Amino acid sequence: MPEEMLKNQATEVEKSIKIALIRQNMTQRQLGEFIGEGPQQVSRAVHGGVDPKSRRIRQKIYKVLGMEEEE
Repeated sequence: MPEEMLKNQATEVEKSIKIALIRQNMTQRQLGEFIGEGPQQVSRAVHGGVDPKSRRIRQKIYKVLGMEEEE
């Protein structure tokens, strides 16, 4: 059960970020370049990675995209 909840939360984070990217007319690659992070790290963060680096990258993403913190 907890794993299913974690998966659902990760999916919601991903959807929110992707919607914000579309609204900003920005690709995930452009976002990575803008925040100074590589594409793999950005992808991991967007897909709900829970490691400290993914969490820090998500904070940058939320700020750049004008999103409220999702976590």
